Amino acid sequence: MRKSVLLPLILLVAMVASGVGYGVLDAYNLAPGILTLENESLELPETVEINLTDAKSKEVPGGNEQAAEITAAQVQPLMQQLVTQAQHGSQPDPAINAAAEKTPVATGGRVGAVVIDTASGKTLGQVNADQLMTPASSSKVVAAATALKTLGPDYRFTTSTHLAGNKLFLRGNGDQLLSAGSGNPAATSGHAGLADLAAQTAQQLKEKKTTSVQLFLDESVFGDQSPLPNWQAQGNASYETKPTPIAINNGLANPELSYGYLPDPALSAAEQFAARLQEQGINAGQIQRGTTPKEARKIGEVKSAALHEVMHETLKESNNMLAEVLCRASAAKAGTGANFPGEIKVAQKVLGDLKLEGAAFANHDCSGLSTENKIKPQLLAALMQSAARGDDPQLRPLVSSLPIGALDGTLHDRYLQQNGAGNVRAKTGSLQHSRALTGLVTTKSGRTLTFCVIIDSFKDGTGGIARGAIDNFVNGLAGL
Repeated sequence: MRKSVLLPLILLVAMVASGVGYGVLDAYNLAPGILTLENESLELPETVEINLTDAKSKEVPGGNEQAAEITAAQVQPLMQQLVTQAQHGSQPDPAINAAAEKTPVATGGRVGAVVIDTASGKTLGQVNADQLMTPASSSKVVAAATALKTLGPDYRFTTSTHLAGNKLFLRGNGDQLLSAGSGNPAATSGHAGLADLAAQTAQQLKEKKTTSVQLFLDESVFGDQSPLPNWQAQGNASYETKPTPIAINNGLANPELSYGYLPDPALSAAEQFAARLQEQGINAGQIQRGTTPKEARKIGEVKSAALHEVMHETLKESNNMLAEVLCRASAAKAGTGANFPGEIKVAQKVLGDLKLEGAAFANHDCSGLSTENKIKPQLLAALMQSAARGDDPQLRPLVSSLPIGALDGTLHDRYLQQNGAGNVRAKTGSLQHSRALTGLVTTKSGRTLTFCVIIDSFKDGTGGIARGAIDNFVNGLAGL
């Protein structure tokens, strides 16, 4: 049944969204991936009955003050149902998980949720909203806000070459989406190309009648690049790598998949650059690592797509390493330290500057991959509400980059034939014992609501029940 549903959906997305892509096996739950570490065993409806063109072009919700307000009395029954379904396996929607309805299961899950009227800021319902919980990839909205505020929506990562005598330095600054060949100005991934950088560099070298150099790879902007120890302890080696300031196609071994990284993405990029230099008649020698000296002269550079475009790739596809790089580049600029602790410090500073509770962000990384991460649901909801209202124009790309229910990204197969189809805009989160969703939904009455739901600490094998409870809850909000 899954295959018959997904193939038409892929065609629709390809025609309407014009190139929205996913890691094939990961995104469609045919193999474990960044967000799907457990088989949800979900049955999907046979058809998709929404106007995807309208959904894609629909204005990003910002809180309609003219629409009739939703009351706490309307939200409270949905909140109670959420807790019941999440903790006891009650699943009234067979399209989500028919087995759970027939055989109720005590999941042991803990529920944290909050619903806010986006326009007024009024809290309409909450449960454990002030508790620190495991957010999984929902915490990527904090990474997005951190980069947007620290670097700016139009910031571009520069990859450059510098010459000091006969030493040529390839300096990375955070572009994870380089092309091994020529860049494509119309693309986000592959916007900047190493072949273009090699051509610029070779021209400068030939003007000096230089045909042989010693190539050095400079990764110093990011300092210690060791993966977080907790990542390795979780056994997620296929879904993470060290955060490097330079990589081709995010450092993935297979560009068609969203998992499976090269052992040394930065060195692989340098090797491709050396090959492009060779094609230009320049011998790069054996690649070494080193820091660009102050006296070195810049002789070439290429720039990534704008940050707000990279943000789209990060949130739609829930890209772990892009999220880490966004925070690490922010930390480098802010001077908090280009390492995991520095990432958290700059994120907490940004949250504090936004007058949100920075201490409520007790993560160890910016991707949400660590099971030791802790966030209060009310923090994620408050951040999303601020971005949606337009309180800070720099944060608007955060909202427009969220996956859309039944249309794209990590929500492409959720809310099919439901009120949330083409309506829900939210960041997903999924770890072995955590499911989360943070975003916006517009009610039938036209009112925009901001929500955050986190369910964690549930038993093995009950992740599908948790996800179903979240989807039923948000779909219920859409129906108000």
